[in-house]
Amino acid sequence: MKRIIALGILLTTLGCTSQHKEKDMNDHTHHHEHDQGNHDQHHSSEAGAELIVATDPAESVAGRPVTLKLMIHAADGTMVKDFEIVHDEKVHLVIVRDGLDHFAHIHPAADAKGNLTVRHTFPVGGKYRLIADYSSSGGGHATATGSVFIGGESPAAPPLVADAPGEIAADSVRATITVAPLKVDEPARVAFVVRNDEGPAKLEPYMGALGHLMFVSAAGNYVHVHPVPGDAEEGTAEFEAHFPEPGLYKGWGQFKTRGQVRVIPFALKVE
Repeated sequence: MKRIIALGILLTTLGCTSQHKEKDMNDHTHHHEHDQGNHDQHHSSEAGAELIVATDPAESVAGRPVTLKLMIHAADGTMVKDFEIVHDEKVHLVIVRDGLDHFAHIHPAADAKGNLTVRHTFPVGGKYRLIADYSSSGGGHATATGSVFIGGESPAAPPLVADAPGEIAADSVRATITVAPLKVDEPARVAFVVRNDEGPAKLEPYMGALGHLMFVSAAGNYVHVHPVPGDAEEGTAEFEAHFPEPGLYKGWGQFKTRGQVRVIPFALKVE
């Protein structure tokens, strides 16, 4: 029998910046920003929708493929069937282990009835947060957040220590990251200069942008931003992020170079 997990979600209208409160994750805040329009515009949340997830197999174990089956029910109980394509995909699903040491950004397939399905292999055991971004046809932007437990060996995550601004080496590239200011509710300029062994890493389009940047804080806040125009030849990309609460945030910059998506993890502290 498949284990069914109900995940509460909060809908927002489509906009440049939206802020969501979730009830089932200790009232943590979610924040999504688009790279078009006015970043200072905020929208109120609208409660009552629900994301339902089943795992197959029900007793999922690290290192073995797991099928995640999702259904989204609107506030009136009807199932959401039609999704807008945003950055080349209908649904963006972010998976982060508690401790913020493992990250994935994947894309469920949607059938004509609105059923969402995706296979994923969790690298280690433990509790994982699932964060889904989508826009329904005529319904605006929505974010769904919940969690799933994966069996198997579950090593402790290393302590989260701020290392940005600074130089980060990860996934066969190096990145110089500058961030300012690091204050709540002030637009933070997050700039990357990505290099490989030969010099600047030429950035290639990845889902309609020069890169993607996501943050999850130790307290559960979620921020997703896309870059303003940068210099692809010189490996530069710049983002504008709004952090809703102070604290430690783990960030993952995603950039495509030489035909492969590189993930650059880092951490910063917001005052």
